[in-house]
Amino acid sequence: MDNVSVSKGVFAFQGSYRIGRGKKRPGKAPLFNESWYKAYKEVWSTIEKSTQKINSDIFARISEDLKSYVSSINYDDLSGEIPTAILLTGVNLPDHGALFQMLARKFQDITSHIAIIQQRDSYSLKNMMEETVFQLINNSRNKRTEIQKNHCTSSMLNAWYQEYGSNTPLLIIIPDFESFSAEILQNFILILSVYSKTIKFVLIFGVATAVHAAHRSLPHHVTSKLRVQVFQAPSQVKSLSGVLDGTVLSTETPFKLTGRAFQLLTDIFLFYDFSVNGFLQGYKMCMFQHFYGKNINSLCCNDDNIGSRISALRSEDLDEIKKLNSIAEYVRKLPVTKRDSLNDEEFKELLSTLINQVHTFTRTFQITLKCLHHLTSDLPNAPLGKQLREVYAKAVSCAITESQEYKECLQYLGFISKEELLTKLDAMKNIIEISTEEKLLADVKLDLEKYREVIRNASPEVTKENTEVVDPGEKLNRAQLKECSCCTVTSQQPIVETMPDLSLIYKLHLEGRRLINMYDWLQSFLAIVCPDQSGEERREVDPELQARFTRAVAELQFLGFIKSSRKKTDHVMRLTWGCS
Repeated sequence: MDNVSVSKGVFAFQGSYRIGRGKKRPGKAPLFNESWYKAYKEVWSTIEKSTQKINSDIFARISEDLKSYVSSINYDDLSGEIPTAILLTGVNLPDHGALFQMLARKFQDITSHIAIIQQRDSYSLKNMMEETVFQLINNSRNKRTEIQKNHCTSSMLNAWYQEYGSNTPLLIIIPDFESFSAEILQNFILILSVYSKTIKFVLIFGVATAVHAAHRSLPHHVTSKLRVQVFQAPSQVKSLSGVLDGTVLSTETPFKLTGRAFQLLTDIFLFYDFSVNGFLQGYKMCMFQHFYGKNINSLCCNDDNIGSRISALRSEDLDEIKKLNSIAEYVRKLPVTKRDSLNDEEFKELLSTLINQVHTFTRTFQITLKCLHHLTSDLPNAPLGKQLREVYAKAVSCAITESQEYKECLQYLGFISKEELLTKLDAMKNIIEISTEEKLLADVKLDLEKYREVIRNASPEVTKENTEVVDPGEKLNRAQLKECSCCTVTSQQPIVETMPDLSLIYKLHLEGRRLINMYDWLQSFLAIVCPDQSGEERREVDPELQARFTRAVAELQFLGFIKSSRKKTDHVMRLTWGCS
């Protein structure tokens, strides 16, 4: 190894790069020119613009309240205290960064000196003070001062304010108050209070839990330096409902999610992160997966673009559409002569007609769904849900009119007052009138008007009939009481499953003899509330149905219509023999 030598050399190779020659920008990927991608971008752009507008409308009130608060501060009456607004944002914080950014933009016409301090920039008091001073000075729209961050101190801020501040307030926003170190916050506020007589500070704290979180982090000698006013931000659940009603569940959005996918995104929102933006990104991912690589999915568009999208389809695209189960079934039912002579142009015309029918059905479905939501959202326990998204998820996942929740709603509606029911019908009529599909729902509107008149003219008074009146002073035995004809039931109303359990039990007991077999009674009850097409006798009974039956029988006995029998333990005695 003594003779080993190592040689090092540098070798230059002539490359293609020349000074002054910039790098070529990559061109647009081929997929950007595909019809499916253009359709995806168009639909998502519509949702995105609508979301921004709805968010602005939802948070408009809280932003105006905060602006009014900052504008009305009288620093002469503060006696050294720092005006502080505590904004209660709720237990979730994923979307509140955008909220505070929007608030900062709203304050630009009051002051241009705004600092938004995050927890990552405040791992020490020195770092937090440097970040605050740097943002306050460099965010000025009047004059941008070039200064290094490590030179930013409280004394330097005071000197700068006296020279350039123009007596305008300095706004410091801390979006996530609970994530900051309590000790750093305390010292930070105490430093600001030292200069509060010469500098106009305004603090805005975003508190996720409750006001006492601020008192828990800050001792009395610190909170005494603050003049606090509390504001409440809209909840994320309300924000999600507003966004969905105006975009995803709107008749203007052609892309719809099925029940399971929609429910999954909603569950992630409710049980995981409460992020409206996260929900929309998940919705965007579902959209992209639907559109990706299939030009036939470009037909998922607004009415105005249907003709141009169909015209752009190629022969292979039309063949792929013909393979869809729904289209194949429809074409199979056409007359043989028309089916055999169906060329591409005729198929495009047929496709345009079918898509327009689907759009019409979707719009009428959503309007009807809004009517159903308004009718049932405030019922006890809200069986179908209090939010429109809950009714939508139920309706697109099953036959909603056959669900147990729908039947419960019908039972509850039978107990509401006449005035309340008329109000609901008027609101449903108004929903139809303000929609763009009023003509298509004209029959529904006429039915609502007809039922409204029937309900309005209905009276709780019982029609008087010629009945034999019994002298109240006369003593009657049981046999005579069984013959009191005023108790005769003249109504032949059929027994339906939507009736309350007590009404069902009462109607069934009228059909029995003097002694009613409890087992037969139960079987008749089950045949109505849970019909079985086989018609077989049910040996095993659902415990919930058994409990409903038992409770209804107990209520009927309490009202005096039946009593237990001593002759047969499995029978009850009917006390209303003359009421059949």
